[in-house]
Amino acid sequence: MTTTARTYTVKLVDAQGLSTAQRSAAELRFRMALDFALGGPEYVLPALQTCLLVRALNEDQPPESTPEAEQQVIALWEKAEADAIMAAFKPLGKEMGDARFVIRS
Repeated sequence: MTTTARTYTVKLVDAQGLSTAQRSAAELRFRMALDFALGGPEYVLPALQTCLLVRALNEDQPPESTPEAEQQVIALWEKAEADAIMAAFKPLGKEMGDARFVIRS
């Protein structure tokens, strides 16, 4: 049986009041939801990097002038990220304030 190495890491930061187990579980739920939404762990970093590049290239442009394909790239990432955040935090049953996930290669 072959196992696939993770192509990225996730760290939950600024999450006050969580135990180590809760933090680890939230990070796992976030990773699993991103992997699912984007087609696997090997696609997460490329999707994030592409979204950031498209945003940077269009930051001085009005939103309506961004080409449709580029808007779709941004929308894909934003939906995947929002769903992953919901999957990670909802089981905790409380407001997470400034908590956020940091993704690194």
